[in-house]
Amino acid sequence: MNKKNFFWIIILIFVQMNLTGQTTGELIGEGYTVFYSPDSVVISEGYMVSGKPDGYWKNYYPDGILKSEGNRKNFLLDSIWRFYSEEGQLILEIDYEQGKKNGFRSTYQGNEIIRERFVQDVKQGESYVLSADLKIKSKIPFVDGLEEGIARDYDTLGNIIQLVYYKKGYVVERERINRTNSNGLRHGRWKWFFDDEVAVQKEGSYNNGLENGYWKEYDRDGNLISATKYVDGEKQEKAEELVKLDMRTDYYPSGKIKVVSTYSKEGIPEGVRREYNETGEVEKSFIFRKGKIVAEGILTDDGKRQGLWKEFYPNGKLKATGVYRDDLREKIWEFYYQKGQLEQIGKYINGKPDSLWRWYHSDGKTLREEHFYNGLPDGVYSEFDDQGKLITTGDYLEGKMEGFWTLEIGDSREEGSYSEGLRSGIWKTYYPDGSLAFEGKYVDDLPNGKHQWWWPNGRLKMEAEFVMGRKSGEMKKYNDDGTSLITIDYKEGKEVKYDGITSDMEE
Repeated sequence: MNKKNFFWIIILIFVQMNLTGQTTGELIGEGYTVFYSPDSVVISEGYMVSGKPDGYWKNYYPDGILKSEGNRKNFLLDSIWRFYSEEGQLILEIDYEQGKKNGFRSTYQGNEIIRERFVQDVKQGESYVLSADLKIKSKIPFVDGLEEGIARDYDTLGNIIQLVYYKKGYVVERERINRTNSNGLRHGRWKWFFDDEVAVQKEGSYNNGLENGYWKEYDRDGNLISATKYVDGEKQEKAEELVKLDMRTDYYPSGKIKVVSTYSKEGIPEGVRREYNETGEVEKSFIFRKGKIVAEGILTDDGKRQGLWKEFYPNGKLKATGVYRDDLREKIWEFYYQKGQLEQIGKYINGKPDSLWRWYHSDGKTLREEHFYNGLPDGVYSEFDDQGKLITTGDYLEGKMEGFWTLEIGDSREEGSYSEGLRSGIWKTYYPDGSLAFEGKYVDDLPNGKHQWWWPNGRLKMEAEFVMGRKSGEMKKYNDDGTSLITIDYKEGKEVKYDGITSDMEE
């Protein structure tokens, strides 16, 4: 064998050992070393100590573009290693200490950055999904490699819009909060937090932009400071506050009571005013707030609303009208916008919504149609945008989503089935142009089986296997040009092997 052939055999051995990560063995080399491919292209360079790579190393693609760079200390991976795409873009950073991941692993994928915290090769603490401008999109807590505690999703303004509760890697509850309807009005449950994002500072519910139900405020220790009840945006005065009002009574010449009303200390009508006929029956009743009529109808002496009632906005415009029986709403009720357009119409039975209800946009177009039975959603639900396009539809059964649903959330559309309010079977998400963005199977609201995500250009973005909510097997991520980004192996929800860009860096 001539010297030239022997030289190339040695080079090929070095190259193969470097690419496979098998840096142990009887390598001959000392000091700064450069490895070449058979066509004399530099594929790696760095320091060799006793035949092993140590110190700072660089690896290159066949065309000379930097592929990875980082340091070894005492032959073990150390400090930050950086990995690049074939176009030279940074796609991955991993912080090592004594050969193990310690610190953050940052993956740069399109317009997202995923930052995962590791301690001794195991995910611990909070991991983040960031936008390209470094705003937090998601925050997920980990304990010993598994999701544990409350994960948070954020909108572009930094508001928490979803809480996901994990226990040992399993999703046990999802809570959507701080959302708006198709008109941009606050709707559903809203929560505000102290700076730690754990302790709730204030919480309550909106119905199409108006406060409804009980609103509560807490101190940092979770102690209740105040609780206030709202109905359609109107604060409900506490009965004990009426004690502070001045009561005035007018009489008929016969001596029978004609009018009973209450006033503030400033002489402004406040609270209930009842007007009686000469036989002692209540003919009219009014409810005042700060001198303005907010409701009128029959309010009996025992405090029950009866018959036809009208409710008003503070500006005097009609807000709602309908019938009460023994203080419970009955029959058809109509609700109006402040400018007078019909907003909502539906039927009550024993104070509970029943049958078909309709909501309208301010221009008169249908916003929503929903069926109720005994106060619970039951039957077809349909929601439309301001152009009349159907954006959400599905069925409720005794208050829970059931069967196939289509939902538009922001710019995306979701389709799939529910069983007793839990996602079940195949679910799909679409981009605004109708192209597929996600497909995966759920069992009792837990991801199960293969889940796949796609880039807007139709190329596969990510695929992963789940077993009842936990990642299992390989999770593969791809760049938007279709090239492989990373591959991570999971077992029972825990990351057990990191592969992908340069598998030798993990051995």
